[in-house]
Amino acid sequence: MDESTQDQIPEHLLKGVARQRGAPRLRFRSAEDSLEAVREGVHRWWWEFLRLSKDYWLVCQTSQRPRVATQDREMARVYRAFGDVYNCTFDEWWLDRGSWVFREREQFPKVTEVARRPTERTSLQMGEDHIWVDIPLKLSRRTIQRQLGRILDAYDELRVNNRLELSTSAFKLNPVQFRVHTLRQVYEVHCLHRELIGKPRALKHIGQGKGFEQRADLFRIGKLLRVSPSNESSRGDPQEITKRQNRMRASVSRLLRRSELLIANVEQGVFPSFKSVSPQQRARFTGEQLEAHAELESQWWSLNLTSSLSAGKLLEAQRIHYE
Repeated sequence: MDESTQDQIPEHLLKGVARQRGAPRLRFRSAEDSLEAVREGVHRWWWEFLRLSKDYWLVCQTSQRPRVATQDREMARVYRAFGDVYNCTFDEWWLDRGSWVFREREQFPKVTEVARRPTERTSLQMGEDHIWVDIPLKLSRRTIQRQLGRILDAYDELRVNNRLELSTSAFKLNPVQFRVHTLRQVYEVHCLHRELIGKPRALKHIGQGKGFEQRADLFRIGKLLRVSPSNESSRGDPQEITKRQNRMRASVSRLLRRSELLIANVEQGVFPSFKSVSPQQRARFTGEQLEAHAELESQWWSLNLTSSLSAGKLLEAQRIHYE
């Protein structure tokens, strides 16, 4: 973020931060001031899911400024803004550039009084998303509010349905009904699957899997993370046990698919989103870049990508041996 851009932003404004004392806080004095509000919120999980992207990690490893080592324009845009998210903590990243990535570029719009004199009004340039309203001040407050409500109802289609749609940030939080608990659960399932199943399979495929064995299946992962407590029991009729295990595996599979969608969208600068991402019209990497990536494969699997928000929980789960 260059200094000229920073000077145009009068306040440190953020959309979608955690609620404090019953109301969302939007304005902050500095990055340090906003850090506590975002440390466990959706901004934090945006950063965490970006770190789960193997392609983004490869871009970080092979890019040399000003050149970004990908043909994917959206991923290149994300890299230029977010930078290398693997060699720092979230707190360090937020203070260095995160608050500038997410802050609003413009002040939020507000209701203002229009000049009364006709000669003064002619100089005003009203946007198409504004309307002129003539309010007789002799009317009671209740009557004015009732009549304004009727006028606004007539323009309901032009008004935003979600306050996040007002955002002018370069990277907007996706205006959906999201829950941090859901993001955390999806993240933990992905990370445990990566460690107990994905890593052994990948290392075995590249001939470096000696000493690494698959230590769980989807049912075990679901049980360790309490994905579906009603399907954990191994007691009772064998057929019923099998049904419960299959239901658990199906639940874990759904969460894994959701993690893949979150990662695919965050690579394009969209989060949180579970929408399908269309295949790239052209290859994301050149042949030369793919050859360089092959040499980095084992390094990718050696990374510990576990968030500090879930570190203790996942560490305890990994210690339980699968039988």
